[in-house]
Amino acid sequence: MYLGKLGRGRGEGPVVGRSPCQLQGIRSARRRLHEEDLGDIFNNISIVMRKEIESVVGNTPKELQEGMKIGMEVMAKAVEEVMSRIAEKDRRECMERKEKERRAEENMARIEEKVQRMEKRTEEILAKAEKGLQELEKKTEMGLSKVNEMEARLDRNVEEVQGKVMEVEGKAVEDKVEMEDRVKSVSDVVDMVVELAVKSRVRESVKEMEGMVRTAMCGVKVCNINVGQDTEDKALIVRRVLGEVRKAVRCEEKGQLEQVLRRTRVVLLGRRTEGRREGGQTIQAVPTLFQCQDGKDLQVLDGILREAGYFPTLHWPEEMLEFISGVREEVRRRGVDERECWVRIRPVEEGGRIRIRVDTKAKSGGRFRLEGFWRCPPLDKEYWEEEKGLFTPL
Repeated sequence: MYLGKLGRGRGEGPVVGRSPCQLQGIRSARRRLHEEDLGDIFNNISIVMRKEIESVVGNTPKELQEGMKIGMEVMAKAVEEVMSRIAEKDRRECMERKEKERRAEENMARIEEKVQRMEKRTEEILAKAEKGLQELEKKTEMGLSKVNEMEARLDRNVEEVQGKVMEVEGKAVEDKVEMEDRVKSVSDVVDMVVELAVKSRVRESVKEMEGMVRTAMCGVKVCNINVGQDTEDKALIVRRVLGEVRKAVRCEEKGQLEQVLRRTRVVLLGRRTEGRREGGQTIQAVPTLFQCQDGKDLQVLDGILREAGYFPTLHWPEEMLEFISGVREEVRRRGVDERECWVRIRPVEEGGRIRIRVDTKAKSGGRFRLEGFWRCPPLDKEYWEEEKGLFTPL
């Protein structure tokens, strides 16, 4: 577990005008920062744990110090070994991720190179076409000049000269039409290549957003854990939050909870605690995100938190909030009145794709009823216009 901020900080707007390669570089830099933070946290934990062991042993009667020191040393080595395995696993995953990123960057470079070659070839074809048209126009002008000279000198053969002029003009028109057809054909090919490239980038952007939502599906946000005091000390807040969760859980579930918490990141979503009314009293709390390792851990933690009286909810990625608002507006447009109905919007995974599911239930009672499924939008908002019917259910 470590402390950090999820997503972009407050005040940051959407990234505009950056290429997919630049975005990939930014995400890689952020992951490297998180990995360094994990190593520092494990090191600090080891140092603090050693100091605490020395302190506890020092305060123990001398006849018990040796036995207690040996026992605590075994425990410390076991904890350090676990942290070492976690760090090693994280390092292997980092190497695998870097390899995937390298392959993705190579594929993108090859695509861009192909597009550049196609653009260069198109420019060459257009340049040749323009040169041929200029030469044709020049020849046509020369032909007309000769006709004018013949008209001046051979007035008796006017009809014959006019016939030749008409023949030359007809050929010029045919050549011009043929050249226009060729230019149009080349333009259609260029448009098709550009369209394919855009569609490919849109698909990649959608996959990036699905990855962010898939990660969010393994986390729960809890806003009503009482820290007990007004503070902005993040380390203290995390300790108090975990302490409250451990106190509220049933005895038979404590072991299972500890196993899940070892694999779970705790992220504070606020800068400090804030007072709020809960159960007839005022508590000091801060929104806290528990980012689990997988869906199985999430189910266990969600059930334990609910039994303990907390209200875990989904924490949407910041990049999805505008789209979720659009989906909610579409549901209202379809006749759902939020004054009379509960609206539940949740992500689901079907066939390897992330879908946004909307269910509604009357506040007077009954069960939730399915309203529809929506596709996950591209991460890059510039591509939203390319996705026709983005806010229309499937």
